[in-house]
Amino acid sequence: MTVPIQISWDLYLGRVLVWCECLVAGVRRAVLLPRLDTIFSPVEEDPTRELPRRDLDWRLVSPTETDWQRYRELVDRQAARYGVRVRAQRVENVARWMGGRQVAVPQYHLWLYRGAEAESAIERLYDEPVAEERRKLWRWLLAWSAPGVAAPSSEPMNDPK
Repeated sequence: MTVPIQISWDLYLGRVLVWCECLVAGVRRAVLLPRLDTIFSPVEEDPTRELPRRDLDWRLVSPTETDWQRYRELVDRQAARYGVRVRAQRVENVARWMGGRQVAVPQYHLWLYRGAEAESAIERLYDEPVAEERRKLWRWLLAWSAPGVAAPSSEPMNDPK
């Protein structure tokens, strides 16, 4: 059985456009774009619904590397159009359907940002081994920032390593 996957690319395009416009207006340091949802499907159909869902054999259907490639291309095009920077960081997530076997799911963190300090913080984020420091970097990268407002001295960017 093949399950067609419908990814609403218009929805992702709309989000990318909004975040690019926010960055151009200067209201965010960086933004992490939404992930593509993991979708599971039963390997075999159970039209009579005789088997409980937990007893079905589930398989990962989406997102595929092709889905991610298409999304990354969409993000790259819009970022170039708006003059903002993009960082794509591949990460591995583990998905499991209701206690079933684990499956490695391809995921990407797609960052839109302006400026070298956000770029530096993103680089540090993925290299940082200390969980508390990573949390600080996540908070700083995703924090709202009004144009012209000085960052508080407790921000991790003001505490160079």
